[in-house]
Amino acid sequence: MNSILILLFCAFVASTCHASNLQDFCVADLKGPDSPSGYHCLPSDTVTSQNFKYSFRKGIPMQYKAVLYPASVKEFPVLNGLGISAARGELERDGFLPVYTDSATEILILLQGQLDVGILTPERAYVNTLKPGDVTVFPKGLYHYLVNSGKEKAVCYIAYSRPNPRFNYVHQALFANNVSTDTITKISFLDKPQVRKLKARFNGSG
Repeated sequence: MNSILILLFCAFVASTCHASNLQDFCVADLKGPDSPSGYHCLPSDTVTSQNFKYSFRKGIPMQYKAVLYPASVKEFPVLNGLGISAARGELERDGFLPVYTDSATEILILLQGQLDVGILTPERAYVNTLKPGDVTVFPKGLYHYLVNSGKEKAVCYIAYSRPNPRFNYVHQALFANNVSTDTITKISFLDKPQVRKLKARFNGSG
């Protein structure tokens, strides 16, 4: 419980957006259109206590022995206009999230297991091993990764400084599209057989 409270506190500190001062909250009407300022609000007299509670039940399986349970505005509509969101991450033994960037700053709290995490910049890499209770931050736009380096499932909670963060994986940008093998070979410094193998793995063409 203390870890979750710390997580929420950090999320608010990291947030660069704030709910409107004209009202206390705005539960999203997901049937309406989204916009840069968020969704329209449900009528306040239709909002109940349950709108302020969310359980991480629906996970998104990934290819790398990892499952992400998001809590963005689409899953948790009361986040509408608050400029924050969250997720629960579970990485099985030997699971990982490959190098990616996203459109939000992340704060991660490890609850169980062990994670090796790294932030990559042109000058150097910032690498740490996290134990239960440890916190790390991934600044917006920087490449980073997570690897389960322990002997059991790793479980973490993540807070984001955006209501709907977008994730950009390097391997998908390079190998899951239709850019020609010759071009990818030049821009990635990989050999053609390696590029073809990776294109086949990630359903790319060209």
